[in-house]
Amino acid sequence: MAKKKTDPFFSNEKILDIIRTYSNDTVYFKDVHSRFIWNTRSHAAQFGISDPREMVGKTDADFFPKDFAARARKEELEIMDSRTPLISNTERLEKPDGSVVWYSASKYPLLNEKDEVIGTWGISRNITALKIVEEELSRTNEKLRRLSQVDDLTGLFNRRYFYEMIEKTASQYDRRSSGKKDDDPKNTFCLISLDIDFFKKINDDYGHNKGDDVLRLVAGILTSQCRKSDMVFRIGGDEFMMLLPDTPLKGAKVKAERVRSALSSSPIVLDETSDAIRLTASMGISCYRDCKDVADLIHTADERLYTSKNLGRDRAT
Repeated sequence: MAKKKTDPFFSNEKILDIIRTYSNDTVYFKDVHSRFIWNTRSHAAQFGISDPREMVGKTDADFFPKDFAARARKEELEIMDSRTPLISNTERLEKPDGSVVWYSASKYPLLNEKDEVIGTWGISRNITALKIVEEELSRTNEKLRRLSQVDDLTGLFNRRYFYEMIEKTASQYDRRSSGKKDDDPKNTFCLISLDIDFFKKINDDYGHNKGDDVLRLVAGILTSQCRKSDMVFRIGGDEFMMLLPDTPLKGAKVKAERVRSALSSSPIVLDETSDAIRLTASMGISCYRDCKDVADLIHTADERLYTSKNLGRDRAT
């Protein structure tokens, strides 16, 4: 009885030739010295090579930057030693022209019929387009996050973010206070509540657009008086809050006086026919160490602000 001929479509050579010719993913095999022994056309095409057989006997060092090739060799040595594959590893390749290409790569140990490790093989996919989309999405999300925290008019942090940050700050000091001395300035933080004096009159006399100019000016002055760790918030209208980490009451009083002086020395012209207006503010200061909780801290600062108003404004209490 004649032997049935094997369909050549299912021969190993034919299957490998189909993969080599038509696979969009890069597939390659390497020996124990990380020299290529088989590659797909898509792999060779990355380097401007039309026939993948030209890559046989060469290594990553012949095609990739030195650091990239060294990293690949180290990975392959570990794979051969442990027989453990490296799955879906994200690789970043910077080309000589400065452009960046991203790959999702998986590498496996290459075994012979005796179950001996004779090299490695791998498959990778160019995910540069996906990374560009991910990075753009990340930037968009960061922009949206930032917008959710910032007051459009002044560029300061907004009311919503104020409550988030003061709760977060208080919890940090609650954890930090254990074992620290009461007189340690890093054991507490302070809050300054601030209103612009006679702001309603400014709006009434000059219009809301000029009032907005005043708010922006005040925001800039408050920011200029801050350390990197301090935070300034516009709560609404002409009400501002300054959050001062690692600051005792004495330090907050010094800060408030600097703010008062900076406002007083920064007059603003709102009408060409009128003289410049000297800005003042009423402030209230509270210290977390002296308060029961965050609500008490905010309430105390606000109460002291109104005390400043009742005492004649242009002061901090």
